[in-house]
Amino acid sequence: MLNFIRAPLAMLCLAIPLAAAAAYPDRPITLIVPSVPGGGADVAGRLVAAELARRLEVPVIVENRAGVAGIIGSQAVARARPDGYTLLLGLDASFTAAPYLMEEAPYRTEDFAPIATLATLQYVLVASPSAPFGSLRELLDQARARPDTITYASGGLGSTHHLAMALFEHDAGISLKHVPYKAAPQGFVGVMGSQVDLMFIVASTALPQVRAGKVRGLANAGTAPIAGAPDLPMIKEAVPDYTFYSWFGLFAPARTPAPVVEALGKAVAAALKSPELRDKMQAQGMIVGDEGAEGLRQRIARDTRVFAPMLADIKTAAARQP
Repeated sequence: MLNFIRAPLAMLCLAIPLAAAAAYPDRPITLIVPSVPGGGADVAGRLVAAELARRLEVPVIVENRAGVAGIIGSQAVARARPDGYTLLLGLDASFTAAPYLMEEAPYRTEDFAPIATLATLQYVLVASPSAPFGSLRELLDQARARPDTITYASGGLGSTHHLAMALFEHDAGISLKHVPYKAAPQGFVGVMGSQVDLMFIVASTALPQVRAGKVRGLANAGTAPIAGAPDLPMIKEAVPDYTFYSWFGLFAPARTPAPVVEALGKAVAAALKSPELRDKMQAQGMIVGDEGAEGLRQRIARDTRVFAPMLADIKTAAARQP
C-alpha cells in the first residue's frame, strides 16, 4: 500500500516543475540592471528586454538599481524569489571581483543561475588631451621610468575599468596611480578635463570623444579591430599577454526551476539572433553573445582565475590605506 501511495506522490512532484514551465511566463518579468540609466548595461538591458517581451509575450520591465560596482542590484536578485520573474543583467565585475574584494560579500556566484552571455564589449585606452605622452609606447616608457606618477580613472574599486588597468599594469610590468570615481562616466569626464591621465573605457563611449579631440585614443584592448577605428593599435602588440573585454550576462536567482531556466535560455538565444537587435547592439560597440548557461559559467570561472592575482594585490593595497 505504501508503494502505491509513493508512486502518485513522486509523479506529482515531477509534474509541478513541468506545469510551472508550461505556464511560464504568465505575468510581467522584471529585469534588474545594476547601473545608471543611459550606460552600456542599461542600453543592452533595454534592447534585450524589448526582444524578450516580444518572444515571451509578457512585459519585461527594466529596473535600474545602481550602486557599489553593481553589487546593490545583484544582491537584490540573489535574494529574489527563484521563480523566473526577477532576472539580472549581470556585470562581469560584479561576479569576478566585487565578491572577492569585500570583507563580507552580500552574495556569492553560487547564488545565481546563469542563463546566457548577452554581449561582450570592446575597450579603448584613452589619455587626457594634456597627458605627457602621445602613444602607447611613450606611456610604457614613462611609466617604467617614473612608477606611480601617471594617474588613471575608474568607476570605483573593483570596477571593470579598474580591473582592465590592473591587468594592464600586471602584464606590462608597470605601476600607475589609481584615482577611483563613484561611476565610470565621472571618471571619463575627469580624463577629458585633464584631472586624470588615463582610463579604459568602452569603445562606443571613447570613439566620439577621440574624434572630437577631447581625449586621445592610445590603443585597442582587444584582439580584433574596432569598427570606426580600424587603425587604432592593439595593446597586445606592445604587451603580448594583454587582452581585455567586459561582458554582460543574464542570470536568475539560484534554485530557479530548471525548466524555467531552459525556457529563458531558448528565448534569449532566439532574441540574440534577431538581425535588428544585433545591428543595434553592434552600433553600441557590443559583440552579441553566443554562449548559453554553461558557457557563461565557464567564462566566470576563467575570469576569476585570471584576475585572482590582481584582486589579491588590490585587496592588500586597500587594507593598507588609512
